[in-house]
Order: sequence, then C-alpha cells, then structure tokens
Amino acid sequence: MRLKLIAGNLVIVLLVGLGSYLVVRTQLRAELSRRLEDRIGDDSELFARSWRADGARLADGVGSRARSNSVRNVFSALGEANQRRRAFEAAQDVSKWFQDPARGRGERPHIVAVIDETGRVIARDTDRNRMYGEPLLSRVPVLRRVLQRGTSRYAVWEHEDKLLQLGVAAVRNDQGGVVGALLVGYDLSNGFAKQEARLIGHDLLFVMGEGIYSTSTSVEVRDALQKALYAPPLDSGTLAALQGKPTLPWMTTLAGDEYVGITAALPMGRSAEAAYVVLADQAKHTALAGVANVILWLTLLGIAGVAIYGYIAANSLMEPIEQMEDDILAVINGRGDVRLDVDSAELGGLSYRVNQLINLYTGVAEEDEEGRAVTSSGGWESVSISSSASASRSTSGKPASPDDPEALALAAIPEGEYYAQLYRDYVAAKEAAGEDVSNIPEARFIERIKGNAAHLAKKHEAQMVRFKVETVDKQVNLKPVVIH
Repeated sequence: MRLKLIAGNLVIVLLVGLGSYLVVRTQLRAELSRRLEDRIGDDSELFARSWRADGARLADGVGSRARSNSVRNVFSALGEANQRRRAFEAAQDVSKWFQDPARGRGERPHIVAVIDETGRVIARDTDRNRMYGEPLLSRVPVLRRVLQRGTSRYAVWEHEDKLLQLGVAAVRNDQGGVVGALLVGYDLSNGFAKQEARLIGHDLLFVMGEGIYSTSTSVEVRDALQKALYAPPLDSGTLAALQGKPTLPWMTTLAGDEYVGITAALPMGRSAEAAYVVLADQAKHTALAGVANVILWLTLLGIAGVAIYGYIAANSLMEPIEQMEDDILAVINGRGDVRLDVDSAELGGLSYRVNQLINLYTGVAEEDEEGRAVTSSGGWESVSISSSASASRSTSGKPASPDDPEALALAAIPEGEYYAQLYRDYVAAKEAAGEDVSNIPEARFIERIKGNAAHLAKKHEAQMVRFKVETVDKQVNLKPVVIH
C-alpha cells in the first residue's frame, strides 16, 4: 500500500512534468526555428551589403594608389625594361600600403598588378616576370569597363585556382587620359569567411561551380555540406544561385546536426560564377528552448519532494492501520483485554468505534466522561455501573484501606456464589423498580459482569473488582468495589 500511494503520486508528477517539458520545449523550438528562417534571409542581405561596402572600400583604396606618383611614373618610363622595373616597384609599394591596418585590410594582397592600356600585365608584386604580358581583358570583364570609363570598380576573379575579391582602378596621365590600370586582389580565404561570419552571426561559405572554396565551419560540416549542395535536392538551388538567383531558406542535416541555410550569388561576381552560403546551426539558435530543461529539474525536485512526503504520509497512515490490524487479530485470537489505541486524528474515530464493537461482543463496559461504565447497545446489556466507582477509594484519590469491611466481605464470597447472588439482587432490584426482567438471562448477565470487572481491574491495577446492587432514584446501578 505504501508503494502504491507513493508510486501513484510520483507517476502523476512525472507525467505532468514531462508533458509540460515536451509542450514548452516543442513550442519554443518551433517558434525559434520559424524566426531563424525568417531572419536568415535578412542576415544574407546583411552580408551582401557588407560585401558591397568592403568592395567599395577596396576599390577606393586601389583608386587612391592608382593616383600615386609611383604608379603614374610607370607609364612615363622610357624603355620596356625601365617600365617593368618601375611597375614591379610600384606593385611592391602598393602591396605594403595595403598591409598597413590603418589603410587597408592589414594583410598582404594575393596579387597586385600594373596593367597597360591594352589590358596586358606589365608587372606584378613578388615576381616581376610572373604574368608578364598576360592579357586580362577577356578574363577580367570589369577591367575593360575600368579602362573605358576611367573609374574604379570591384569584382570577383577566379585566378590560378584562387577566388579573389578585386579592386581595379584606372591610371591617368597628367593630361587625364587613361594609360593603364592598377589591380589588387584578395583571396576569399577561410580567414576572410570567419571574419565575415562574426559580423553576421552565422557561418559563411564561398562556393564555386565545382565545390566549396572556403568556409568558416569545421571540416566535418564543410565536407557534409559539399555533398548536400551538389546533390539533390539542393543542387538545383546551388546552380540557380551561381547563376544569380538566390534560394529560399533550406534545411539539411550536417554531421548529425540540423542547419538552416540560404545560397545567393556574390554581388559583382557573375563573371566568376561564385556564390556564398549563410549557414545557421539550428541547435545554437534555438538554444533558448533549453530553458524548458528547468521544468525537468523542477520535476525531479518535485519527485524527490513527493517521494519524501509520500513516505512520511504513507507511514503516518499505514502504521496505525497495521497496528489496528494486529490488535483486531489479537482480539480474534481470544485476547479480550486488547483494545485499539492509535495516535492518529484521521483514524481515532474509527478506532473508537471498533473498540465499541469489541466491547459489545466481549461484554466489557466503556466509561463515559463522568466515569460511568456503559456499553453501546443501550438495552439491559448497558449495565449501569455507578459513578461511585471510587467508593473503595479515599477522597484524596488514594486506594482505600485493605481492611475495608465492605471490600473484605465481597472478596470473601466464593466466585460462583457471588455471581449468582449478584444476579438475584440485580433482578430483584429491577423488579422492585417496575422494570421487565424477562430478557435478562443469567449466563449472559454474568458474562457481561465478568468483562466489566476485568476491564475495571486492569484500569485500576486491582486484584479484583466486585459489584453490589444499589438503587438511586428508581435507577438500578451496580456499584464497583475495587479490591487490592
């Protein structure tokens, strides 16, 4: 029974706790996932704006260097050798200028090249002979527009297996005519991807037609996304993005985790067929749903509290019941002197009624608040025991003297003769009072009196208790005499 009481409460607490946890967590995750899908499009646009601003800064920086004397002097040199030497030195100077964090990106460009008005390379940094004479008009479409319009622009260029962000600016002579161009390119490396990822709060990847070029993610996520982007169902979206059409937010599982992503073409990158992917770890951005774990902890705390309280409550209920069961079993086995005695407000009334029932069937009287012995039937069985049960005691409440004549006289009568005489005196007193005595069998009367005597003797710790008949105001009572 204890286990049932405790287990029932525990199951209720557990079901309520788990149910609340699942409902709250599911709803929070669903709402956070919906917000993430709505937001990732805005974050993709945020990167596109950052890219344009970064490209514009790069183009402005290249334009500034294109107006420097070291670059302009390249085109006033006499002879090819002098021009190439000045072009190499100018490219080196521009590279150093961009390495200054106060001016450029704080890192060395991947390429700095000085180009003539026909679109051919005069010289580049790091190696004066490398790329010499290479025509770039067809390979770098933005270069043609720069030479035609005399402006500075930014673009994307795939060069020697590198994906570069370019800044290209026209070089003008003293008369304002366009005589060449300055080209500066930065690799879209993993470092650049991580730098931009910190800005938008999501992972960022640059992709090309054949695969992922750079990423801010781990190697495991990159490899998993490589397969996902170039295989159904995401491959069609990747192809569309490379052609200039951004995708809607998509979801996929990478390295065991759920991700939300969006793919879009790099601004000014159509010539290189390059795109970027903004990728969000759904678990990271729905971590707020983890507050629902508090419900689990509270549920565990509630289970512990219910278990402790249930154990205490079950014991407070079951121990008296078990004691009552043992006492009733003792009565069934012949222990007529046993009564239920439980210290429980909840079971005190039941204990009292069971004791009444035992007294009824064993013939033992109960005492009311005035000290009178009564039974529960209300008929002749309710033998009226006089409230002078203290007659054999002194007024101080101490036991009467052992040589009390009344007590000695009653104690001296043999038991059989005493009960027979008491029955005759009781019946005679009842008849004298005008009461019907036809329903008072002697055997039953003696059985009742013996039970009453045993009860009072135990209560008063006496050797025996005997009764004598007395009539007070036409009411026949049995006056107990306690004999020590």
